[in-house]
Amino acid sequence: MSLLAKRAARYVGLMKQALPISLKTVAWIALGLTAFAASSGLAFASWLDKDAGIFMSLVEAGMSWCF
Repeated sequence: MSLLAKRAARYVGLMKQALPISLKTVAWIALGLTAFAASSGLAFASWLDKDAGIFMSLVEAGMSWCF
């Protein structure tokens, strides 16, 4: 006999319906994701551009033990 053959008496077979998301909410989420992607991309690009200087300043300050 299968464990899944009989449903429990308190089981409701219907799933909850998802609440609709307005276009304004979707636009704000998209804007936030775009801003995050742009800022992290700029930070990564500037880190790649100045990586030796950043590392040397960490060495001089004694904080390069994690590299």
